[in-house]
Amino acid sequence: MNIIVIGAGRMGQSLAGRLIEEGHSVTVVDWDPNKIEHISTNYDVMALQGNGADYEVLTEAGAEDADLLLAVTSDDAVNMLCCLTARKLGVGNTVARVRTMEYFRQLVFFKEELGLSLVFNPEHDAAAEISRILRIPSAAKVESFAKGRAEMVEFTITAGMPICGMKLSQLGGRYGSGILISAVQRNSDVVIPTGSYTLEAGDVVHVVGAPAKMSAFFKAIGTHKRSVRDVMILGGGRISLYLGRELIDAGIRVKIIEEDEEHCETIKEILPKAEVLLGDGTDPRLLEEEGIRTTDAFVALTGSDQNNIITSMFAARSGAGKVITKINQEVFRTMVGSHKLDSFVTPTSIASDNIVQYVRAMQNSLDASGIESLHEIADGKAEVIEFLIRKDAPYLNIPLRDLKIGHDTLLAAIIRGNTCIIPGGNDVIRLHDSVIAVTARFGIQRFSDIFQE
Repeated sequence: MNIIVIGAGRMGQSLAGRLIEEGHSVTVVDWDPNKIEHISTNYDVMALQGNGADYEVLTEAGAEDADLLLAVTSDDAVNMLCCLTARKLGVGNTVARVRTMEYFRQLVFFKEELGLSLVFNPEHDAAAEISRILRIPSAAKVESFAKGRAEMVEFTITAGMPICGMKLSQLGGRYGSGILISAVQRNSDVVIPTGSYTLEAGDVVHVVGAPAKMSAFFKAIGTHKRSVRDVMILGGGRISLYLGRELIDAGIRVKIIEEDEEHCETIKEILPKAEVLLGDGTDPRLLEEEGIRTTDAFVALTGSDQNNIITSMFAARSGAGKVITKINQEVFRTMVGSHKLDSFVTPTSIASDNIVQYVRAMQNSLDASGIESLHEIADGKAEVIEFLIRKDAPYLNIPLRDLKIGHDTLLAAIIRGNTCIIPGGNDVIRLHDSVIAVTARFGIQRFSDIFQE
């Protein structure tokens, strides 16, 4: 497809990179000549300097032939205006990044009237991911599927776990049949494992199952951490506000540390039930005074990756029950991989997943199966995709053992009604099922792509 991206900042670069990998033709527009030079040097894109809301600039960028426009500048109003102008020029699908709370709440209801195909908010989505992790503190990452009826949980095997040294074929007999280890990252390699695969200390595993089964599994292997009842948040930005509201609504105590006095007052107005402290959250003495050693969870959400990592390392050493670190650049995750920081959240990566999911769904809107959700896992070396089977297809009602599924792909779960099925060879896929597939093959756009020819 021909795609125009307005905005060459961190988000625009992330989206351009992912969309190029997907095989699309990408044009990037930004008013800053330095950003245009950077993105044209480092990415295989057409780059154009100018105002992305300007009629003539969009025309020069090829709006008349574009299939999709993504407006991801730092200004919500500019993003909305870009989309409106693009629709006037004939672009059929437009997507706007909207970060302001007031705008975002309204646009969810008025996006059709404004001609927007999709509105996304990276900070809101990041807060939702953090909230899911806090619900399962034993996990490094949690992805939700089929409206919460199935989950994929990431965690690391340690030497003291009873499953260390165990073959996957033995798991079901000891810990029940309701979960499935669907991908394993060992050092730099990612494996879609079979039953003969033996788990080792240091393996990062991705487990699929129903929420209740997942909780029982973690209790059985002795890694279940205490429930989160109070959370200390470092930084009072947008993610903190979205997260704070969600946690407070769930009955969790929230303490936010912010160094800007004026912004502290704003936080108090938006979150009157939160405890808001004025201070430097990178000061170990302040963190200790405020109970870092006894808090159930510590979430570092400042605008500085370095500060987030350093304070998270201190929180982990101090005994905080769960530590979650926001980073803007994935390279930092690799640099601190040897330390005990298991939960990282990257807003740009979350947003990129959502946009790629939307683009693939656009391409295959008439197919028998539609992509409902898509997530990169294992440092971007594998994908987990949820398909909804919407129409009759040749692969329905045939035992899975008789289907030629690619060796690099695993059917991890079938959601039928309210039941999450961990499939075996005798199970079949039926019309209206949701199917979760884990694959090391990129670019899968429809469910039929998982089969070997």
